[in-house]
Amino acid sequence: MPSRAATRSREISPATQANYATVWALFTDWCNVTGEQKLPADPVTVAAFLAGCPAAAGTQRRRTAAIDYQHRVAGFSPPGETTKVQTALDRGTGEPAPAPAEILSAVQGALRLLPSHGWTRGMFGRRDRCLLVLSELAGVPYRHLARLTVGDVVVADGIATVTTASGGWMVTADPDPVMCGPCAVTRWLRLMDLVVTRISNRAIAPVLKKATPLTDRSPHLCRSTRPLDQATREVPLLPPIDQWGYVPFPVQRLTPHSLSRRVRDLLAGDVGAHRDLPVDTDEEPDTSAVPVLERKVYSREDSQRAWAKRRADLDDLAGLDDLLNDLDARAKDLQQRTAAILIGQTYPSRNDREPGIGLRR
Repeated sequence: MPSRAATRSREISPATQANYATVWALFTDWCNVTGEQKLPADPVTVAAFLAGCPAAAGTQRRRTAAIDYQHRVAGFSPPGETTKVQTALDRGTGEPAPAPAEILSAVQGALRLLPSHGWTRGMFGRRDRCLLVLSELAGVPYRHLARLTVGDVVVADGIATVTTASGGWMVTADPDPVMCGPCAVTRWLRLMDLVVTRISNRAIAPVLKKATPLTDRSPHLCRSTRPLDQATREVPLLPPIDQWGYVPFPVQRLTPHSLSRRVRDLLAGDVGAHRDLPVDTDEEPDTSAVPVLERKVYSREDSQRAWAKRRADLDDLAGLDDLLNDLDARAKDLQQRTAAILIGQTYPSRNDREPGIGLRR
């Protein structure tokens, strides 16, 4: 009866077995150099191996598959299926990615500082809170964040879930409403629903102006079942916002570089200083204090005086055309005489050629 290892070996092609053997030799050498155990390998060891031997994403996935294969053949659990290695491969695992303590502390500090109310600061605050939660607490890579639409994010029963073709990520609720990631995501989704369905800032600004400041006694929104408009679900999740609080129409995407730079600033304590603008109510202006000026009527006498002035001006300019024509003729005559002198010829003056021609006065 064939062994279990032999049965597993027949499940892959000879070319794949050769590739797996090459990868396993590389991993074995790396473990020998670093002093790590190769079999069974700790997920932290595999993640460190992938980081210490950089390669294309496809190559790293094949390396992980080779290591998993050797573990299965030996009867051990494959380390490549753990959250740690999947995070190293930049794949969604469906589980919250554990953030380092210093990053978690910086995220909590930023969440306490970022506002969720006021115009226009509430616009920036709600978007940046959502960005921090998804990038640092859920662990969604920036290149995936830049491609997310509103419909890719679902908040239900206190859990915010991101689902894409590249994987899935999630973040669970926190007892403190200020620190609750799913609540931060819900507030931004609702605001994006207003941006898409109302479009005008005159409808959005009053909502943020009247919003109650977020405190530890605020209600949790992450268990709300309020649906979003279908049109909202199709637009990018994280758009740019100008200084007046406007989101571009049609809604555009922030680039991965812009998202990472914003997160870096937020973690450094720079939450931004945005203006608190008044709400434009679009009311009719009060014209009672504006003086009304009497309009002067253009009479027949005014018209006659204007025509008389025009005729006088035309009389003053009557001889100007003749004077200019004569000056032009004299200039041409001087040009011809100058040319004749330069080539050594005698050229009669215009008065000699045409007696009686002179400058009119």
